[in-house]
Amino acid sequence: MKMKNGLPVIFSSVLALSGVVQADEFPHAKSGLYLGGQVGGSEFKSACHDMAIECEDDDEASGAFLGYRFNDYFAIEGGYHELGEATSWYPQARQGKKSEIWIEGYDLSVLVGLPLSDRWLAYARAGGFFYDANLVDGGDIFLEEQYGSEGWTETVGAGITFRATERLQTRLQYQYINEFGDDWASQPDVQAVTLGVLWQFGNVEGKSAAAPAPAPEPTPVAAPAPEPELQTEPVNVVTEFAFDSAVLQTPEALDHLVEDLNAEPELQVELLVTGYADGAGPAEYNMNLSKERAQVVHDYLVDKGISSSRITVNWKGETEAAGDYPNPEDRKVVVQTELPK
Repeated sequence: MKMKNGLPVIFSSVLALSGVVQADEFPHAKSGLYLGGQVGGSEFKSACHDMAIECEDDDEASGAFLGYRFNDYFAIEGGYHELGEATSWYPQARQGKKSEIWIEGYDLSVLVGLPLSDRWLAYARAGGFFYDANLVDGGDIFLEEQYGSEGWTETVGAGITFRATERLQTRLQYQYINEFGDDWASQPDVQAVTLGVLWQFGNVEGKSAAAPAPAPEPTPVAAPAPEPELQTEPVNVVTEFAFDSAVLQTPEALDHLVEDLNAEPELQVELLVTGYADGAGPAEYNMNLSKERAQVVHDYLVDKGISSSRITVNWKGETEAAGDYPNPEDRKVVVQTELPK
């Protein structure tokens, strides 16, 4: 597997996607811890010398990683990487030896992101790689000689991430590890292209709560028909008195009036009670007598349940008498009010 063009391929993919993807308002976790794994292939550079008669400098690569994403633009990630081995064979001039190199290690890197849309995110990475490498010369018919080396070196890379769900993501990544094996005759480097899957923890942003179901439209209720306005008409109730008397003798007419008023309690009509006297006798005496008669009728109506506040009392003496003689029609009290038609 040859990956000399691995990094240009990643950048070409990013540029192509940046021209076609659009924001799609996809809710996803933008920050928090993430955990994942990756598999792919690796290629060693300078692992085989020019005199090698055969060289296998590519192998399988795999790893696991743990990171923390602060936002779409910045993350820190550490991981374990197994980058495989490279094997070369040399002619008799080199005693026909076989040479094998393999490497594994841990990296700690900073990732800088470029959101292409809510689903696509391109990124570049750089950091340090602590390697544990081994070189074995010999084998087959020759005695093996093994050399180990470990230490820090630089690593850079780039990739693109696709958010498949709110938390599940896949990514295609290119990573380059600089020269390792400081105490060897030559220091090879290695590059890898991997396909990874990761799970992003943290709060999901951009996810709108389900809209509440609209409240049912109220059933229109027909307004009650207005009650017809109560029609009334003027009523005069006359109660007669004996000569020179303020004693109520025949209250039947007043009883009928009270019954009619109580039948319509919402009809709070006013009552005007006016007392009269005939022309026999002094005018002042007759005025007082008409007042007493009006007051007697007032008290009778109040006793029957008519509020005193609704009753106005008036008296006229002999001012409307037919003459200065006794006349039964002038000895009276008139109650004026209104009753339903």
